[in-house]
Amino acid sequence: MFTMPFILFVIAMTGTPGPGNLTLMAIGQATGFRSALPFLAGTTSGFFCLNLAVGFGLGELFVASPALNAVMKVLGTAYILYLAWKVVRLNIDAPEMARQFLFRDGALIHPFSPKSWAMSVVGFSQFSDPAAPLLPQVVAFVCIFFVFQLSFHCLWCAAGVWLVRLLRSVRIRVAVNCTVALLMVGATMHALLL
Repeated sequence: MFTMPFILFVIAMTGTPGPGNLTLMAIGQATGFRSALPFLAGTTSGFFCLNLAVGFGLGELFVASPALNAVMKVLGTAYILYLAWKVVRLNIDAPEMARQFLFRDGALIHPFSPKSWAMSVVGFSQFSDPAAPLLPQVVAFVCIFFVFQLSFHCLWCAAGVWLVRLLRSVRIRVAVNCTVALLMVGATMHALLL
């Protein structure tokens, strides 16, 4: 079953910069924590569903089909580029811009993120026990990922809120959004090349 090495793996994977964490940080610094809640609910729901699908075998389909894997990588990269463009366009002085980051945007980020697929497939394949019953393992896998993902997404968003208090200059905050967008794209490209 899932033990301390798995929990450490989940902490490392969900706590590090990726498209979800970085987008939440940008929303938090641009428009506040509350405005990020719909996107946050979407990210946790999307990753929850992704982990369920991987746990019940969908991950094996992507590993076995190079063509399907390539299509998902292209779609995922396009979606991350779209979100990065939205992050760059966040207008610091207009809180109504936060409404551009909806539940559906968050719900799609993990299913289209190569990092999310990699951590889910690797996590389940490396730490599950083929001899043990599947259902309890999937439940534990999904729940452990959910708790840490929700915690770290909230922390990254709170870090964005803290950042806006620290950086009073609108120019610096816009530069932070541009940097976050570049990091999102860079993390995605890194995951694609692995």
